[in-house]
Amino acid sequence: MRAGFIAATLVAGTLATGCASMTERTHLREVVEESRSSTSTLGRVAVVAIDRDAASRKAWEDAFASRLSMRGVAASASDTLRSGVKSDADAIVVDGAAVVEAARQAGADAILFVTPPNAVPIATGRGAYRWFGAQSAPDIRTDLDTTPTSVTEVRLVSLKSNAGVWRAMVMQYYPKPGSADAPQIADSVVAGLAKRGYLR
Repeated sequence: MRAGFIAATLVAGTLATGCASMTERTHLREVVEESRSSTSTLGRVAVVAIDRDAASRKAWEDAFASRLSMRGVAASASDTLRSGVKSDADAIVVDGAAVVEAARQAGADAILFVTPPNAVPIATGRGAYRWFGAQSAPDIRTDLDTTPTSVTEVRLVSLKSNAGVWRAMVMQYYPKPGSADAPQIADSVVAGLAKRGYLR
């Protein structure tokens, strides 16, 4: 009888542990082949959200800029960089656009490109083979098949080497509408950059 009670307790504990892990809605998956560590921290970063909607773009950029500022980085949003720069609406979706040159002229060390999820999150099962580049465990293909998930892509491009130095996909389980998840996603990205040595 006692052995049965102990076994039941262990099973209950295992189930509780499994359920507890589902409370973590935000998971960063670093693309290891495109990410490397840094021996020096960033001083000035331009944040560029790849989003044609101005309100959404501002919300995402502000979320990232505020968290970078808390780490001692002078962060600026693309709207301030584009002030006085003649460019069309699609300039923000092209890495070589006028806003990139404006960031360089402003003295930025790097640009952090943020591609928010679509207004409609990835449907269960549809995105199973979309993010093969994200190698970190657990395998996100399984997560996309079983849980409503949105994906935000983040790329750090050095303006000194003109090359990408860090890339990650941020999985948001049970995503909220619009830019409501931007603060949590920004927190996870800042933590990831700090682990690589880009932030204090």
